[in-house]
This record gives sequence, structure tokens and C-alpha cells, in this order.
Amino acid sequence: MKHSLFALLALSCAGSPSTPPAAPAEPIPSAAAPAPSESAAPAPPASESAAPAASAAPAFDWDKMDKEARGKYMKETVMPKMKEVFTAFDAKKYADMNCATCHGSAAKSGAFTMPNPELPKLPADMSKFKEWASKKPKMTEFMVKHVKPEMAALLHEPEYNPETKSGFGCGECHTPATK
Repeated sequence: MKHSLFALLALSCAGSPSTPPAAPAEPIPSAAAPAPSESAAPAPPASESAAPAASAAPAFDWDKMDKEARGKYMKETVMPKMKEVFTAFDAKKYADMNCATCHGSAAKSGAFTMPNPELPKLPADMSKFKEWASKKPKMTEFMVKHVKPEMAALLHEPEYNPETKSGFGCGECHTPATK
């Protein structure tokens, strides 16, 4: 299981639209796929899925949201959900979770740019990922199985796909190590 988790994490974190992935060291066994996001809504019954498009939720496009709309969404939707996710993992460590937990010290002055260089750096060479992840296996598993899928869902994006090199991946929040 641990071996599969590292392979999964290496591929899922290999890159994002802002971080090009390195070639994976090994393929991901299908059994190692992360669990679906716990917040994912169940599929509607067939009778509901035929409902007119007008009744669907309004379109969500983070890139088209202005700073005020993004801030409101982060404060009212993302922060409460992610605080719930993080405190379920470690209630004591994340009891005082706030914007700076993810966005770093710049959040105090209103800068919320991501990725955040203050977060732990991911290895730039994904062949070294297994060794890196072995130092904090519980945190690595938590990030892969809970944080990444939940943030992808909250931002209405698919999770990072190494084949298409698109979607929400670890590189959206974490920067690569320079060494």
C-alpha cells in the first residue's frame, strides 16, 4: 500500500498547469487511485438528471471572478470546508487555521498568490519523491487523499491528470525545491 501511495502521489503531484511534471518513476496501479472527495455529491436519480439546464447551478469560473468575489468564496466556502478537513486530520495543529496557513505571511497584507513558497517544497525531480514522502507518510497520504481532491472540487476543477497535464495538482499550492 505504501509503495502504491508513493507512486500515486508522485504522479498526482508531478505537476500542475504551473509546474510541468517529470516522467513518472513507475505506473500507478488502478487500486492506488485516491478515494473520491468526501464532499462529492452523489449522482442525482435519473429523473433529476433530465432536469432543464436552467435549474443547474450557476457556472463557476475562478479565472473570471474578481478579487472581491474570490475573497468571499474563499472566506464563506473554501475556508470552512478546508478547516474541517484539516482539523479532522490534526485538531490541535489546525485549531487556529486561517488564510496564512495556506497562503503564507503575505496573506496578512492581502496578497494571496499561489503557489506559496512558504509551504513545504516538493522535489523537483519526481524520481526522488518516494524518499521525500517517506519522511512524512501520514501528511503525504492526507494531502493526496483529502486536501488535493477537496480543493479540486471546491475550485470546480478536475484533479491533476499527468496524461493531459491539466487539473488541480500539488503544484497549485507547493513550489518545487531548487536543489
